[in-house]
Amino acid sequence: MERAEKIGLAGAVAGHVVLFGLLSVGFLDTPNPVKLKQAPVEVSLVKEVALEAAAPAATEPPSQAVAPETGEPEDAPPPVPEPQPRPEPAPQPAPAPAPKPAPVPPRPTPPKPAPPKPAPPKPAPAPKPVPQPKPRPKPAPPAAEKAPAKPAPARRPATAAASATKAPPAASKGAGKTPAATAARPRGGRLGDDFLKGLTAEPSKARNSDAPPSAARVDGKALAAIQQAIARQIQPCADRQVDPGPGANQIVTTLNLRLNRDGTLSATPTVVRQSGVDDDNRRYARRVVDLGIAAFKGCSPLKLPAEYYATANGGWSNINYNWKLR
Repeated sequence: MERAEKIGLAGAVAGHVVLFGLLSVGFLDTPNPVKLKQAPVEVSLVKEVALEAAAPAATEPPSQAVAPETGEPEDAPPPVPEPQPRPEPAPQPAPAPAPKPAPVPPRPTPPKPAPPKPAPPKPAPAPKPVPQPKPRPKPAPPAAEKAPAKPAPARRPATAAASATKAPPAASKGAGKTPAATAARPRGGRLGDDFLKGLTAEPSKARNSDAPPSAARVDGKALAAIQQAIARQIQPCADRQVDPGPGANQIVTTLNLRLNRDGTLSATPTVVRQSGVDDDNRRYARRVVDLGIAAFKGCSPLKLPAEYYATANGGWSNINYNWKLR
């Protein structure tokens, strides 16, 4: 092994030793995760007092019932007669066929013209003049026969007289004076014999039944119970939230909750107001709002009394809740 190789090997070993030492120091500085503890988040409630409730008025005995008056039955009208079928109209005879027109005779052909006259020969000086033949007269063309006159169209046969008789006049409406209508019939009502059972003759002192019944109202005690029920049900989700920084637990955020009848959120909670914000914790104000909204979304639906969902003076269908980190 040469000297240069020994020096290189020694340098490599020394570098590995230094690197291992640096890594060991880094592992020693890492804190133990077992010793890390998460600070619990506390939620405080701010009670709000609502209007006092007015108990619903007790129901009174029903008012006196009055039996309906049964009148005499009216005479039944006579049955309406069935309409008679209309007679069918007589079929009309088929029109006679029109006569065929007479054939037109062909036009006569004109005669051929006579041949031209021959030129007379030059007379000889001595011979006698030969008499010229007379031209034959042109034959007159035969007179064209007159076309026969068109026959007059035959008259259409007269239509048969309608044999349908007039419809009988409609029967007049019954006036209920027939023997069948005026015959004596048993009269009676449809009410049983015991329809007045349990009713007294004294007039009732109850108020008019048309008045609407008084609805339940939320008082301070009921509102405090609703606020405590909400805080108790969202506490598991609030414990999972991490405190964003010092002074954040002093911020009180009023959230408006809109709930359905089954306790679920009908809309995302909105901020009504915030208190306890100063220069030191102002940067955590928005983070506190987000933590409150996340707590309500994670722990809904809420179990709340159904009779206080919507009342005359409010209810937990639209309620404000004061959210605060512990």
